[in-house]
Amino acid sequence: MRARSSFALLTLAVVGLLGCRQPPAELPLTQPRAAEPSGFGQPEVFVAAATIPQPGPVLDWEAVDGRLAALIEGQRYRVDYDAEHPVMGSSAPLVTIVVFADYQCPFSKRLDETLALLLMDHRDALRVVWRQLPLSVHAQAPLAARYALAAHAQGRFEVMHAWLFANARSLSRASMNQAVIDLGLDPSWAHNEIDGGWLAERVGRDEDFAKNLGVNSTPTFFVNGRMIRGAQARAEIEVIINEEIITAQRLIDAGSGRLEVWARLLAASDPGPITRARPSTPTPTPAPTKRYTTQLAGLTPRGANPAKVEILMCGSFDCPFSARSTATLDELRKRHPSEVAIYFRHQPLIMHPHAMAAHRAAVAAANQGKFWAMFDLLYAEQRQRSPAELEALAKRAGLNLNRFRKDIADPQTDALIDQQRDFCEQQLDSRGTPGFFINGWPLAGAQPIDAFEAIITQELAATP
Repeated sequence: MRARSSFALLTLAVVGLLGCRQPPAELPLTQPRAAEPSGFGQPEVFVAAATIPQPGPVLDWEAVDGRLAALIEGQRYRVDYDAEHPVMGSSAPLVTIVVFADYQCPFSKRLDETLALLLMDHRDALRVVWRQLPLSVHAQAPLAARYALAAHAQGRFEVMHAWLFANARSLSRASMNQAVIDLGLDPSWAHNEIDGGWLAERVGRDEDFAKNLGVNSTPTFFVNGRMIRGAQARAEIEVIINEEIITAQRLIDAGSGRLEVWARLLAASDPGPITRARPSTPTPTPAPTKRYTTQLAGLTPRGANPAKVEILMCGSFDCPFSARSTATLDELRKRHPSEVAIYFRHQPLIMHPHAMAAHRAAVAAANQGKFWAMFDLLYAEQRQRSPAELEALAKRAGLNLNRFRKDIADPQTDALIDQQRDFCEQQLDSRGTPGFFINGWPLAGAQPIDAFEAIITQELAATP
């Protein structure tokens, strides 16, 4: 079964199982409650709210131009944030996740645990931003949101955030007051902030922002602007993060500064009903100006032989964009059966921990004259990377298993993969996957078929 495209996660709305929902619209968004005593006593000194400056990415999407917008794929929402929102993770992120959460929602807690693991795995690339969406079905959630932001203003968001989720079933004004003391916050300062209007206004702005986006359940989160609802599994989110790292690297390779990536993604996103329109027209990807020498001798072609147009793919078997491109390559061969041939070089990416196993299997299959059969299976079954699963694919490809096992373990197999990866990266300047070279002309990423056809038409016109 072909691995599910992560863009399909945009339609995952199994909120009954994966998220907490607001009540129907006819119910009030907030339930009237009697005023609660603060429990802190009267403060001796009032301390004004502090804003914690956040180093890192350009947050203003209007500060960048739209010249690289054509490199950004898929539906995205302009879910921005400011320096007053709590963040965790990288100060120079390639991927930013903006989360709308409720501290009494068990599904928000489950997602928080998953994100903590992902932050450890992608500490240099990932940033998580927290926005508040307390649901009216959870009586203490609005107050908990204010306590979290009060802790943030004292530079203690992470510890209060963790405490609130850990004690979600027993939250009360008294227990949260005690947490303020236990976690080392200034109680008198927190008193003014929690019962004053500033934090309630900040929570209200997050609620209004979510409402205008159509977000009415928690958790709902946006990965570089791509909406996902519910506490999705770690593996599902990992796929999207890896896709977005590739997108970010593509922007950087095309001339974006790393700190501009977030702003460029926002600039290319759907502005939605609550943000200002941006009067810019994306500039198409420029035509390539350098033809590379691809050195295809020794590689197995697929398609016309001889061919007027030779397409080399530098790919990683665990890259979802590479998998998506295989359908385009198949269609090109159908359209040009006597003119186009496809070639492949190994370029496993370090972000894909199981890719080397797949590439070894492909080399072993090539040794038995079955490379393209294994190529199709490896891209169709991107989740099957254990030794037993790869052997099952080898059986389907008609391979001799004894020789398959021997070739996978042969040091020359890894040497060949490393040699081809180095050629893609050093000789062809292929920094992400997939990278295509059409008679040497480069085309980066999972481009639409028309982008291939433009170069193919040019090459056919120049070939007698």
